[in-house]
Amino acid sequence: MSSLNPQNLGSLGQRMRHKRQEKGWTQEQLAVRAGTNQAVIQKIENGKSLRPRKIDQIAEVLDVNPAWLMFGDGKATTLPADATSVAEAWQNLPEPHRSRIRQEIMDLQQG
Repeated sequence: MSSLNPQNLGSLGQRMRHKRQEKGWTQEQLAVRAGTNQAVIQKIENGKSLRPRKIDQIAEVLDVNPAWLMFGDGKATTLPADATSVAEAWQNLPEPHRSRIRQEIMDLQQG
């Protein structure tokens, strides 16, 4: 298991290998989940394929943002769909509803 900080990984291959190893997967296991083959994964991790066609599928199965995987931009992880929909709904709520709901969430986190 890699101990590298994912924010400091310099290449697509390094970021992909890090996330794959974090999940405990072989190159073959990642390939099957992403609908490709092990040779493609190996080429990406070794820096021989810098613009892979399956990058969106690979990012999805690794639970990472495709832009982060390709370029190191932004945060590594993406929000789950339900969290995204809650965030979008939140944007449309007026005060005092936001304050009340924020406090309820904080209270729930504290147990």
